[in-house]
Amino acid sequence: MLMKNNGFTLIEVLIALAILSIALTAIIKSTSQNIKDTLYIQNKTIAAWVGNEIIAEAEAGLLKIPDPPDKLSDERDMLGQKWIWQASLKPSPNPKIKELNVSVSLRENEHLIQLTSYLYAQ
Repeated sequence: MLMKNNGFTLIEVLIALAILSIALTAIIKSTSQNIKDTLYIQNKTIAAWVGNEIIAEAEAGLLKIPDPPDKLSDERDMLGQKWIWQASLKPSPNPKIKELNVSVSLRENEHLIQLTSYLYAQ
């Protein structure tokens, strides 16, 4: 009397587990990278908001940016984080217009975003 085998052999199970573990590792790595990228984009967006706020205040005359080579630095709270910003002016080819550069970061000596605008020099 012959018995019919309906199951998998040990080698088939091990190969299936190896393929599954490789696939799951790739999925976990991809998800981890996606989370890092999302956090980076979120921080860059908030930094852009802070920079645009500084530019708007300078354009409205609420913020006095010193003439070159001096720079204005400060901190700003936005969405529960402290953002460090630095603003400086540069002359442009047109003597009535000055270039305003604003850099924003979460830490000292790091530039997450650099924004440029132009101000009418009176």
